[in-house]
Amino acid sequence: MSASTISDALLIGNNKLKKITNNYHNETFWLLSKSLNKSKSDLLLNQNHLINAKQFDLFVSLLERRLLNEPLQLILESVLFYNYQFCTYKNVFIARPETELLIDILKDYNRTFASTLEVGCGLGCISITLSLEKISQDILAIDINAEAVAASLLNAKQLDCNNVNFINDNIFSITHNTKYDLIISNPPYISMDEIKDLDLNVLLYDPLLSLTDFNDGLNFYRYFSKFGKTLLKDNGLMLFEFGGDHQKEALEIIFNNNNYQLSFFNDLNNVSRFLAVELCN
Repeated sequence: MSASTISDALLIGNNKLKKITNNYHNETFWLLSKSLNKSKSDLLLNQNHLINAKQFDLFVSLLERRLLNEPLQLILESVLFYNYQFCTYKNVFIARPETELLIDILKDYNRTFASTLEVGCGLGCISITLSLEKISQDILAIDINAEAVAASLLNAKQLDCNNVNFINDNIFSITHNTKYDLIISNPPYISMDEIKDLDLNVLLYDPLLSLTDFNDGLNFYRYFSKFGKTLLKDNGLMLFEFGGDHQKEALEIIFNNNNYQLSFFNDLNNVSRFLAVELCN
């Protein structure tokens, strides 16, 4: 094959990726940027430059991975969360962009939380961001997936975050000797009935434990409803992501307790997505 230019590679990428995504222009640039270790502006300014065979083969291999529905974040080995760059790893749940709204919701409370418990840390995006944004001072983040804890520790080190304690544990069996000002979680909320309807890139690459509780998707909320008073300090707050409008009524029933005050928040698509539960005196 004759030598290819950056322009040739961009055309090839666009033609392949337009079959699977409307964002093919950007995805092509991102994959080629990774292959050549050059910025998008470098690619635009040097479209007639030749690509060596090794770089071109790498670019084609990344395209093929994307065409097999592998998430772009895994291929690029990083994801941006609240303007912080997190490394991604196979078998570890990757936080979605809408989860960033948890941080904005907490900022609107205009509080600093002395102690926080996060359940299901994944890559560490939420806890590390809480620390770097100075929303919480002392954070315990747990995950049942040991690979997630390892990934979170690496991300914390890379982002110079040193006040989050990541541990591998199961919230349903852990013994707590501490009460918290804030409990936060994006738990597995997809029911087993809904699993089969998920996109292939989710089914094939996200850990099943991060998606479902192998029941109706509500087990974690039942746990927090039952133990919230035990785990929270006075005037404590719990903040959760959940599956959308179809779960809202069930959550109202689960947290139907006179000592809980509920506030629901919508995502950017105006769908109910977040629940704040306050422990009132």
